[in-house]
Amino acid sequence: MSVRPWWLLPPGRIHAGWWIALGALLLWVDHVGGPTAAFPLLYTVPVILAAWYSGKWPAVTLAIAVPLLRVVLVLWAQNQPVDLFSLVLATTLRGTVILLIALWFARLADFERDLTRHVKVLEGMLPICSFCKSIRNESGTWERLELFISRRSEAEFSHGVCPSCGKVHYPDILDPEESVTTR
Repeated sequence: MSVRPWWLLPPGRIHAGWWIALGALLLWVDHVGGPTAAFPLLYTVPVILAAWYSGKWPAVTLAIAVPLLRVVLVLWAQNQPVDLFSLVLATTLRGTVILLIALWFARLADFERDLTRHVKVLEGMLPICSFCKSIRNESGTWERLELFISRRSEAEFSHGVCPSCGKVHYPDILDPEESVTTR
């Protein structure tokens, strides 16, 4: 069985309120740092976490809200005139980059969830009969290989006769280069 790394949060969804709180905390840290301190890279942290664990729309909302709220805080806290054009331009650029990161991580998270949903791995040693190829399951009973794998995955089987077996078992019916496949 594969073990998730310790640094990853649980694989399921997490309520978006956690990332909103983290975004608010980072805004507060940025605000307390003063007008010259700006930590735009830190704004990506709650956005990435929201994209991965809460979905695209919470991440997009945060990617738009955090830069806009920073502008509001800067305008509200400033006692001196502010170059509004530079502030809006920097916020637009910052918000665009953060939005692209949010969309990218949301897509990666969806892709990983799809892969996890579609991939089922048979792990460990499988006790298999040397003659009939039946497998002993967890309860100790023997079942056909196809049934065992079908129950644990979404694999489907079709049966056929390979050329070498056709030559041995059906020499009069099959041409050695043909194989017959049935479903």
